[in-house]
Amino acid sequence: MVLPLRVCLDEQAGDNLPAQWAHTIDISQIGCRLAGLRTELSPGQTITLQRGQHKAQFRVIWSKHLAGNEHQAGIEALDYRRDIWGVELPPSPLAQNPTKPSSATADTSATISAPLAFAPKVSASTESATHKSIAVTARPRMRWGLSFGVLLLSFALGLSLYHQIFPQPGRVAIQPPVLAPPTAEDLARLTPKPHPTPVSLAKPLDSSASRLQVAEAPTGHVVYPVAPDDSIGGKVRLQIVIAANGLVKQIYVLSGKQPLAEAAARAVRFWHFSSLQGSDRTTERETSVTVSFMGHDAVFLEYPSPNSRLRTN
Repeated sequence: MVLPLRVCLDEQAGDNLPAQWAHTIDISQIGCRLAGLRTELSPGQTITLQRGQHKAQFRVIWSKHLAGNEHQAGIEALDYRRDIWGVELPPSPLAQNPTKPSSATADTSATISAPLAFAPKVSASTESATHKSIAVTARPRMRWGLSFGVLLLSFALGLSLYHQIFPQPGRVAIQPPVLAPPTAEDLARLTPKPHPTPVSLAKPLDSSASRLQVAEAPTGHVVYPVAPDDSIGGKVRLQIVIAANGLVKQIYVLSGKQPLAEAAARAVRFWHFSSLQGSDRTTERETSVTVSFMGHDAVFLEYPSPNSRLRTN
């Protein structure tokens, strides 16, 4: 409610002293909010308001500077029993207490609650009814939102299943190719060869070739043959050509079953014999070895020299 008022500061309480005019923005039985002030007031300051022939003292609770030279302030009545507004207001629980605050620090609760009194008040029953109405309104909205979300998800799933079961005409479903398991030939082709030493299973060595015939066992670590199957047993006799540096140059199978001969040749490729020194560095040597496959990963190696036998289990 807007009411014109005459505002006098403490030092201007006399009737003959100049005062300024202001107006209320909202009022209550315990105070009001002033606007149109040309002077900024200080919290805790005491002022006198006059409306017609009625006067009353108020204490400044807060002050705010607006644009230009205009100020606003929130004020609290020092005596709730004095009414200068001249209008009928709803009853206030604070105004029904005739106790007059003695100082700015005497009634802290009233001072703090005074600025709140200038805001629109809502009773507890009205506030509870408002919360209930909001809750009742929000529940149907929540149910509608959940129902719409479930309906949209069901539609998306149904559409996906429809396209899978009934493909559209003119479109061909492209299935990724299924890789077949590798064959034995593929595995053999991908298996790295440990040594490039050639092996001949039928062609014997040329006896006219000038090679040094030796009875020699390999030196260092010996790689032992492994039978392809424990149920296969037998003897294999190999003829070996040794280069001057001690590496195996060629292997020929003189006798034995082919699976066992191939297993023995694969192991002999890694053998190393003694190297030749001096002028014999270009001379090739020739020796032999007999491999006996005895089953259960047991082999017996026999070299030309009777003192160079080695058994392994």
